[in-house]
Formats: sequence, C-alpha cells, structure tokens
Amino acid sequence: MFKSIHSREAKIFCKNLIAARKDADLTQFEVAMRLGQPQSYISKIESGERRLDVIEFWRIYKILGKSFEFFFHFDEKPEGSEKRSKTLKAASGKRKKSLLSPKSSESILLFVIHF
Repeated sequence: MFKSIHSREAKIFCKNLIAARKDADLTQFEVAMRLGQPQSYISKIESGERRLDVIEFWRIYKILGKSFEFFFHFDEKPEGSEKRSKTLKAASGKRKKSLLSPKSSESILLFVIHF
C-alpha cells in the first residue's frame, strides 16, 4: 500500500537528509545552488512537503557524501524513546524497592483503600 509522505519512514528519511547536509557543513542554500534550484526546493524536501524522485535523490546523495544506507536506516527508535524508557525503568526500580520494604505495607494498604 502507498504510504503517506508523513509516514514514520518518510520523517526519518527527512531527518537523515538534514543530518547529512549538516555533517557536510552545507546550508540549504549551498545544496540548492549546486543543484541549480532555489533554497525553498531543499527546504520543502527536508520538511517533507515535497517528495524526491530517484534522480533527484541521486544528485543530492552525491553532494552530501554519505553512504546510501545512511539515508535509508529506518530502524531508528522514535525520538526520545530511549530517554523515556530509562526514566520508566528507574521509576519502576524505585517502586519495586519501596514495595519490598517493611514500611511499604502501610502504603499498599492506603493504595488498596483508595481504589
């Protein structure tokens, strides 16, 4: 099935394009000039407003100098998910420790009564 330009993969692809451009220390204007396009052309691609065809991608790929795989690595976790999972693990670990302590019986009783 055809995926929207706003699919998770499309968003990651756009983020990868931006990262590659910044790693190459190039501005949108500089990339656009090398392609013979206005700066808004690159802006629309990076924002996901405009899709690329294969030839357009190939031209940008050559300018940015990254591996082909760099642009199509879609196994990335959603932004911030690692931070959230660490926070949740830490919170659940603290909760487990407090539930196992002798003082926790009063807290459990209050919790049960509350619900």
